Amino acid sequence: MSPDSDSSYPYTIYHEKLILHLKIVDINSLFLHEETIPEVLEKLAAEIRMDEALRHPIIVDEGSLVVLDGMHRVAALKMLNCRRIPVCLVDYKNPSITVGAWYRTIASIKHSVSEILEEIRSLGFSVKEGDVKSVEEIGKNSIVAALKTQENSYLVCHVFENLKEAYDHIKMIENKLKQFNLQVDYETEADSFRKLWEGKVDAILQTPRLSKEEIVKIALSGKVFAHKATRHVIPARPLNVNVPLKLLTLSSLSLEEVNEEFRRMLMEKKLKMMPAGSYIENRRYEEDVYLFED
Repeated sequence: MSPDSDSSYPYTIYHEKLILHLKIVDINSLFLHEETIPEVLEKLAAEIRMDEALRHPIIVDEGSLVVLDGMHRVAALKMLNCRRIPVCLVDYKNPSITVGAWYRTIASIKHSVSEILEEIRSLGFSVKEGDVKSVEEIGKNSIVAALKTQENSYLVCHVFENLKEAYDHIKMIENKLKQFNLQVDYETEADSFRKLWEGKVDAILQTPRLSKEEIVKIALSGKVFAHKATRHVIPARPLNVNVPLKLLTLSSLSLEEVNEEFRRMLMEKKLKMMPAGSYIENRRYEEDVYLFED
């Protein structure tokens, strides 16, 4: 892990599975692929404004400039009138970067599973008892999602032209269930099933997995998937670059001058590698973490 000799990158970290290029770029050069959640965005923008700095760089595909992780941070900095943003550029084609799904867990105290199914049907979806042989079937042949309870499995079906439209349907289902006073949360595939078998939730809604090609195509078209459509698993990430907002808003400095200051800031810090599973500020990271320390 060391500064890159290529002046295009102020700082580069060499991990065994991928290369992490750190750089500050024009915020309007990036492409988002997911919607942001208004209440999350407002809270984050307030936190960044209070800190007067962006703590962590967003993860971006170097080839397409599609944001893989950090949609809300991009939107928050735009709200704060920032012209630039620190990013960690990665090769999205690298097989060590994978795409999973966020399953929706559904919990209720007052309502039965049959009532939940009826709410979904009321939106015009066909809900029939049955199971998918593979998660790859979800998102194909009109199967929008699969609903699982401890006792039964159901297929939620509706015609859709592409997976963006399928996720629009899923968003509609989520909103309807929330209006029905059900608790809808987002979990990894493994965690959602664990909570179901432990009786902590009543059902899980299995959602389609998106391919990298589909994600890039939608983002570059100017469209976005519904929130929580993708869960990118990246083997390593940098944290705590702590770039002052002032540096990201200044119009008197060129992008080259901003990056030179960024390089100087990072070179003055110590870089500590934390293995996957480490707890940092009460959060457990599943990936290796490179922590910049003063």
